[in-house]
Amino acid sequence: MKKIYAIVTAVLLLSFLSCKANIVPPGWDFLGKKQVNLTVDHDVLQIPPAVKALKRLLFVVRMNDLELYDVKIHFRNGEVYDAKFRGRFLANRDTQIVDLPGEARNIKQIDFRYRSLLRTARRAEVEVYGK
Repeated sequence: MKKIYAIVTAVLLLSFLSCKANIVPPGWDFLGKKQVNLTVDHDVLQIPPAVKALKRLLFVVRMNDLELYDVKIHFRNGEVYDAKFRGRFLANRDTQIVDLPGEARNIKQIDFRYRSLLRTARRAEVEVYGK
């Protein structure tokens, strides 16, 4: 009986740890994600040309806690917007919305710097959604 209880507990624990918390509100379109390194670094998320013009971005961090900063949004018309936020994200819990200036526009890429807050083997993932 103890063996069955241990197996059931292990299965339930593994299924709980593998599920993603649904913290993205309805109406947001997935733009892409980047798996980041375990140190201080810089990444670029390329946005496909087929993505519609956007007015807002939503940043979500999964798998590991992360500090995200120096976020720059490059538009297809050559302009660059410095989002000027520095956010600490607890994995699967915190989000950050960035309102883009002016009318809805097409985004070419998003540059960001980050720093992992926990020293674990799990690399954080930065997901970006738009609307």
